[in-house]
Amino acid sequence: MTVLPLIQADGAPRARRPQDSRARLLAAARKLFVERGYHATRPQDISREAGLGHGTFYLHFADKQACFLAFTEQARAELESFTQPRLKNAVDVEGAVRGSLEAIFDYSKAHPGVLVAAMADAAVIAADDAAAETLVDRWAGQWAALLRKPADEGGQDVAAADAGLVGAAIVGIIHEGSAYAHRHGKPPAATIDLLTRLILKALT
Repeated sequence: MTVLPLIQADGAPRARRPQDSRARLLAAARKLFVERGYHATRPQDISREAGLGHGTFYLHFADKQACFLAFTEQARAELESFTQPRLKNAVDVEGAVRGSLEAIFDYSKAHPGVLVAAMADAAVIAADDAAAETLVDRWAGQWAALLRKPADEGGQDVAAADAGLVGAAIVGIIHEGSAYAHRHGKPPAATIDLLTRLILKALT
């Protein structure tokens, strides 16, 4: 972890900007959520890992849940940057599914443990605050939007009332299937192919 110097080159004290502190706290939270999980990580642990006073945590986050949701939003934005280029090149639902899976595997390789940490406690976080949108909620919504597209645009003919549920089911298939494949050393290419066929069969 990079720690900013407290003294400038001219010998004057460095003013710590609020965004610097928040970024350091979020980086520390990310590290600890990945290593320990949500429940075993305390706000004071995050502050200590960031090299900041405990009170600084509450200047940026109302509580641990707010910090966790900021972490999941960061992961979602990063994952989207991996996914969007592939979706733009997709000509049908199969291409979109396969492209999304490839993006997920590439992201997980570049950022080990982040998606698992961001999704593992989704049910608990949602139970704490029903209004809080989790990574699973957002991801399911994106799949639902794809499924609502007319068939001539490459989407699946799924009723609007059912699209959200189907989107959540797809997220479950991807999350659990990918985790199982990783634990058992399954090749990514074969796993992507199998999950793509499974999802397409479920949709049709």
